[in-house]
Amino acid sequence: MAACVAGCHRAAQPSAPSVDPGARVGGPTEEDDPWAALAGSCEGIAPPDAAERAGHRERLQRVLHDAGCDALIVEPGATMQYLAGVHWGRSERPFLLVLARTGEPLWVVPAFEERTAREQLPAAVLRGWREHESPYSLLAAGLAERGLDAGRVAVDPQLRNFVVEGLRGALGPGRVVDGAGHVEAVRMRKHPAELERLRRANEVTKAALRLVAETAVREGMRQSELAEHVRRAQERAGLADVWVLALFGPNAAFPHGTAEDRALRSGDLVLVDTGGSLHGYRSDITRTWALGTASEPARRAWGAVARAQRAALAAIRPGVRCGDVDAAARAVIEAEGFGRDYHRFTHRLGHGIGLEVHESPYLVAGSSRILEPGMTMSNEPGIYEPGVLGVRIEDIVAVTDDGCEVFGPSVESLDQPFGAA
Repeated sequence: MAACVAGCHRAAQPSAPSVDPGARVGGPTEEDDPWAALAGSCEGIAPPDAAERAGHRERLQRVLHDAGCDALIVEPGATMQYLAGVHWGRSERPFLLVLARTGEPLWVVPAFEERTAREQLPAAVLRGWREHESPYSLLAAGLAERGLDAGRVAVDPQLRNFVVEGLRGALGPGRVVDGAGHVEAVRMRKHPAELERLRRANEVTKAALRLVAETAVREGMRQSELAEHVRRAQERAGLADVWVLALFGPNAAFPHGTAEDRALRSGDLVLVDTGGSLHGYRSDITRTWALGTASEPARRAWGAVARAQRAALAAIRPGVRCGDVDAAARAVIEAEGFGRDYHRFTHRLGHGIGLEVHESPYLVAGSSRILEPGMTMSNEPGIYEPGVLGVRIEDIVAVTDDGCEVFGPSVESLDQPFGAA
């Protein structure tokens, strides 16, 4: 394994399963359970419990109090999951969490679904609105009963526009304010239990991808076939909500894929971007390697991307601006002769990750957001030559007190894309 840059810590890794690349000519089959070595990989990691979510709510209530806000309004989605562990589908009928700056949350729900809601919220304060009633007026009345009838009310950034407009009508347009900054202030900085879930999820994704690459990849297979192997391997390891993007040769020049289901040819670069979920917390890993002997242009591009990723890694530490980390990677790509700005490195360097695959903070040009301990993000530079090749290398990184930690093994070389054996 390559030496870590100064200030960067690597977590202890479970050893990769021992495999015989020639043991299954033509690829693995369902009958021999090719991913059995991954079973149990997610064991020992606890899901969020009531106490953890109560801590999240208390932190956010302090932020609301300091900002002079009476409450935060949340619809079903990642923030509701973070604060209460409630999963609920969105429809035209608002189902709302009202987190006042003090006290227990208030829930405003369709009256005919109160019993269903009670299954997830047995002891909560619920207000049911009937089909002819306004949920927003009911919400306003609930706040007024707590003496919160004049202050600002923040809304989660994922609230739909018709819900925001309904709140403005019931509360007054001047009271409803954007709550993105308040939510981000709490969700961006992960606590140790959250970091543990993210770390394991990304370690498991890397182990699964490595096993598939070493046992299942063969000339003539389709991108969709490889994607299915990668999906099944991660599910066997215990991850849920698995997604896979597998691209071969010139198709990898499309950063988010193309409709062509290309067959793999000798000399092609293979790019796989994939992840899953462990108790709601996400992985997102990309590796690029070659089938057979890679061309000199492919090696040159791969080396430039690896060096750009290392440069960004060296820049990730508390007090650094997100935009400066993006600039560190982009400077390497330019110095290696692949053009400046977005010429061949066509996207931002990275995105935050947690309960969502993409969330704040974003490592993007011009961002003045300051990195803080507990923030987690992707570090994923790339080079894309239309009609020729695409290379991307992606790891998930956590900001520590004095640098950063990479979740799982880093790349060694194009010939060792999964780290040392």
